[in-house]
Amino acid sequence: MPTNYRIFLMLFVGGSALACVAAGLSQQHGVVMAGGLAALLCLAGLAAPLPRGATASRLSLARFFRRPLPETYPLAETTLAEARGSLAAESGGGSLVDQMLAQGRYALLLRPEIAENLTPSQLQGAHEALDSAMAVVPQGTVVMRSSRLEEVAEEDRHRVEKKVDVEGYYLDRFPVTNREYQKFVDAGGYEQLPLWDEAIWPAMLQFVDRTSQSGPRIWENGRYPSGKEDHPVVGISWFEASAYARWAGKRLVSDAEWVKAGVWPVTAEGSRLMQRKFPWGDAMERELANLWGCGCGDTVPVTHHAEGASVGGIQQLVGNVWEWTSTNFGAWEPASVRLETDIPLKSLRGGAFDTYFEAQAQCQFQSGDSPLARKHNIGFRCSVGFRDIAERQEAGAPVIADDEIREPGFEEGEAGCPPAQELCSSESAS
Repeated sequence: MPTNYRIFLMLFVGGSALACVAAGLSQQHGVVMAGGLAALLCLAGLAAPLPRGATASRLSLARFFRRPLPETYPLAETTLAEARGSLAAESGGGSLVDQMLAQGRYALLLRPEIAENLTPSQLQGAHEALDSAMAVVPQGTVVMRSSRLEEVAEEDRHRVEKKVDVEGYYLDRFPVTNREYQKFVDAGGYEQLPLWDEAIWPAMLQFVDRTSQSGPRIWENGRYPSGKEDHPVVGISWFEASAYARWAGKRLVSDAEWVKAGVWPVTAEGSRLMQRKFPWGDAMERELANLWGCGCGDTVPVTHHAEGASVGGIQQLVGNVWEWTSTNFGAWEPASVRLETDIPLKSLRGGAFDTYFEAQAQCQFQSGDSPLARKHNIGFRCSVGFRDIAERQEAGAPVIADDEIREPGFEEGEAGCPPAQELCSSESAS
């Protein structure tokens, strides 16, 4: 009996653990063919779904956040293995590569483990997609400041500051749109277990739209609102944003990465870092962002307000929607004043269409919310480190034998090829 029919039978009889074993499934199956959320619970070892807001779920989440965690989550090994295996199984992997490019999963194709299975033309196509959708943010230091409202409004000498070294990375030029997120939903992203942390499985019962279909809170019947395909996706939790990023072969941008892209530090005389308050400069110009008072009262397409882009060409860092980052809220505050909650809040940056105060629209301002929050004004964008992207190949370059491997022919600083010391995506704070 085909696996998908066995899963259907399993769900029909109640989704018990015994049925799960009978279906021959394990937690290594990345895609549940016809299982939905009930199959997720089966794979998680739950004979029946927990009620929403169940104590067990909250305790599991609390334990999840209290354990030591990296700043960003690595791409699931099963996701890489499945993609690599699928490419190897196809003759040249042409149709699958085209499908993944159409889904916007070029970053996954460019993972070194997968890129080795691509032809030169496929590799070039993936790099072209990367260049079109993501901007380069070079390695460098950014000054992170305490972001409480009253301190942001004060002069520099009163602020708590910390210098953070940020490695080079690529950042989405725009927030993730409804059109892009729809592809994740249609591909069964809510049923692909490797994309989600095990601790969140019970709470995934909450991740449905207005019609109880998997998807953002404000969607209906698993579809985004008509006419809003190019608006930023909203109504998604931090976990949903993280799962999408993994599926795309990326990750959520960190707090320091987000701020660096906005303030674009420049070293002045005496090694002093000059940083902008807003992506476009130091003065508030409300016509450059979708904020309170612009008359919109809602999100707008991500291509609007192009004049407010950062130095690196990254748009809508300020306004339209707040953006999830991978960092905990209050990370830059002194421990003595840091807000402590049962489930640590996650950082939000950039303000939204309903942001009123000018200080909240500054790049250094940090807000926060529960990672389970699914609000009408919160979206996200993704990043990927230089070292997680396969090297480029010059057009027409000869194939070099293994014993003749030499350094790539790019000069350091040439467009599209960062210096070797920049090929890293981690951060270290001083």
